[in-house]
Amino acid sequence: FNPGNYLQTTVNYLEATDVVSSLVKAAVFGFIVALMGCFHGYYSSGGAQGVGRATTNAVVSAFILILLANLIITILVFGA
Repeated sequence: FNPGNYLQTTVNYLEATDVVSSLVKAAVFGFIVALMGCFHGYYSSGGAQGVGRATTNAVVSAFILILLANLIITILVFGA
């Protein structure tokens, strides 16, 4: 394994759309995680059990929305 060859090959095949789509996805995914955490946390009730349920709901909601956002962004950037 030669790290120099690996790095050079990576740079040769890397395109601007790869970098831009990765940065957009990171921002969108972070926003989704924060939004779902805040939303479900704000509306939690019922003490410690309610917080546990809200956390689970936030994780599941964020996971589903991230999958959908990934699909939409990939189609918009790279085509169907």
